[in-house]
Amino acid sequence: MANKVLSCVILNYNDAPTTISLVERIKDYAILDYIVVVDNCSTDNSWGKLQHYKSDKIHIIQSPQNGGYGSGNNFGLRYSSDVLNADYTIIANPDVQFNEECVEKFLETLRGNSSVAVVSARQSNSTDCAWKNCSILQYILATSLFFEIWLRIRSYPKSFFKGKDSVPVFAVPGSLLMVDLKKMLKYGMYDEEFFLYYEEPVLAQKLADVGLKTVLRLDCFYVHDHHISISKTYRRWSQQHSILLKSAELFLRKYKKANSIQMVLAKLWFAYTKFEFWAYDVYKIVRPKV
Repeated sequence: MANKVLSCVILNYNDAPTTISLVERIKDYAILDYIVVVDNCSTDNSWGKLQHYKSDKIHIIQSPQNGGYGSGNNFGLRYSSDVLNADYTIIANPDVQFNEECVEKFLETLRGNSSVAVVSARQSNSTDCAWKNCSILQYILATSLFFEIWLRIRSYPKSFFKGKDSVPVFAVPGSLLMVDLKKMLKYGMYDEEFFLYYEEPVLAQKLADVGLKTVLRLDCFYVHDHHISISKTYRRWSQQHSILLKSAELFLRKYKKANSIQMVLAKLWFAYTKFEFWAYDVYKIVRPKV
């Protein structure tokens, strides 16, 4: 069997230092054939800084416009296929850390099961490593800080993972995953109507609809420094949440086929959650410094 080509796509927006840190960490991984850094039309001097890292292995490209997370990653995936002839691609946020052993286990899963399109690992510094396919009501409630962050309404129970090395799940966080690129191009790809948020359940739904699986490896892990990159653009949780609500509304209409009554109830709930996140931002500002 001919050697398969593996690329890693990293999407940068106004955060060259974090992106460069990841590139420096993984550039000598023998298992990686190419690293593709997509600058998503940054408004700072990211593009110039990233040019210093160009090489035969590290490709620095720029998307034609900032169409959001999904659009930028799609650009890198198509480049990996059309220019680099990649068979598999890692999609990595700039603010993650992973080792070669993790990548080897990802490849093992994709090569060993033709029905698998996506594979990821558990996060060592987070309990959120996979999500269930939820009902419309659960997705609506999950836009709340209380139901999503504290009650973890979309998450699997711990017993679901106990004693397993790997397990099929509905969706995994988009911070680090590997895709079978041919399957991704044919059946998946990110929906570019979504600027930010809900990329994961959308991708999972598209793949599940054609019988393709997402697998979570529990025998390896990665570190995700949550919100490092996005917080440089949207400093308040309430700002990030406003974007999330737009994506939630689109997801409910387009992929869950919510009816008009369900959408009215969703918008009423969304109004409450805006206050919830605004109040949390105020609390973070005024709380006593320890």
